[in-house]
Amino acid sequence: MRQLCVLLVAFGMLSGQARAQEVLAEQVALPYSVPMAEGLFRIHSAEALGKKGFSLRYLNEAYKIEVGKVGLGTSITGHTGIGYGLSNGVDLTVSLPLMLDLAGGLTKYGTGDVTTALKFGFPARFPSAFYWGFDVAVTHPLGYKGREALNVRPYGRSTREISSRMMLDLNLQAIGFRFNMGYLAQSGIRQTGLMYGGGVEVGRGQIFTMTGEYWKEPNTTGGHTERAVLGAHMNLWWLRLEAGLEKGLSKDLPNVSAMAGIQIHRTLGGKEKKFFGGRVRRVPQVKDTETTIRVAVVNFSGFESQKAGEHLAELIKMNLNRFGHIRLVEVGTGAEYLDPDAAMRLAQMSNADVVITGRVLRYEINRTSRPNLPLVVGFPQTVATVEADVRVVDPRGQKEPLSLRILGTGRNARGVHLFPTSTDDRTSYLSVIERERIWDEAGQQVVGDLLTEMSQTFKWLPQ
Repeated sequence: MRQLCVLLVAFGMLSGQARAQEVLAEQVALPYSVPMAEGLFRIHSAEALGKKGFSLRYLNEAYKIEVGKVGLGTSITGHTGIGYGLSNGVDLTVSLPLMLDLAGGLTKYGTGDVTTALKFGFPARFPSAFYWGFDVAVTHPLGYKGREALNVRPYGRSTREISSRMMLDLNLQAIGFRFNMGYLAQSGIRQTGLMYGGGVEVGRGQIFTMTGEYWKEPNTTGGHTERAVLGAHMNLWWLRLEAGLEKGLSKDLPNVSAMAGIQIHRTLGGKEKKFFGGRVRRVPQVKDTETTIRVAVVNFSGFESQKAGEHLAELIKMNLNRFGHIRLVEVGTGAEYLDPDAAMRLAQMSNADVVITGRVLRYEINRTSRPNLPLVVGFPQTVATVEADVRVVDPRGQKEPLSLRILGTGRNARGVHLFPTSTDDRTSYLSVIERERIWDEAGQQVVGDLLTEMSQTFKWLPQ
């Protein structure tokens, strides 16, 4: 906390010494929402808030201005935003800038335009903690439009602005990267065109983290506005304190702006599934024998002739064995999909704390080859698909079992392949080892998604 206070004071001093070069009168609020999940200012993260996730954020931006015949002053914009997770991958965000100009004893205050945004975020698995997503933002001309003697910048637009962006996150153990590319499709005050930038978060796994960002977007003169931001975060579980400096890299921006803000993330109903501290702190494995968890994994039903359920159960056991505080309970080799009552009875009989049961809904392999120069040359690809309905029952206090449907895929592509000239044989090229590998890849995706959801639902499984 002491470090953050020092940063705030230092940023404030730098802002007081800064001078706006040519702050355009058209400079108003953002044509997109302020980030509600991860992200400091302009760069948004693809990671969603999660179902029923609620985020409240206030980010204050201030810079020096010079008003003709009035003197030096300050322009302040408070970016206020509210975000809500409609589902695990869909967020709705509403932003409202609070604006204030002060110079020579004169003031002008009011609000900017309201921006609403709908974001879709999806997790993936290459090469590590990877997310991708997109959003659509609409800025509605509902801002303050009064005229005052101090006329530095307008507080509202006269037309609606529409923008969209693609987002990509790549999170390693101690560092994270974010990339954004979007398009400003409609605007009444600035040129339409591409928007793009990137950011880096250093210190993942720590309470104190640093963030750097670069962003470029169209401006009113037909050129582009460029800026770089350096910021710091103090991550205190559901509370985040932040401060930063923005350096204007184009003439239509102030030389230096100071920023400071606060962000709160909670879940409206149900168990908390995301904390700032929980996301950035590495959770140690539990070694205390008093906290040992006994887990029974029942072989899944469905596709028994192909041993699909047995394969998934073995993958779950293999992944749970990585945790020192989890003990696996043997419950036989039969395949069955247990209802909650039956799972609780099994837990009592086997002295298990948790029972994992499920059924395999899809277990199929498809091969394609295109283009195909009649029955001779092709580009074959094999896709294995595994879909499972999984139920996790914890009788010790969890009122409702965790139930979810998960889909996993495995792929194999072998470039150019010569087929026999007599038949269109697209199946002979895949060896036994390659077939087992893509089945394993599809099963690992299912198990990985299951463990991720379990870690967000149950306290006994580290994230």
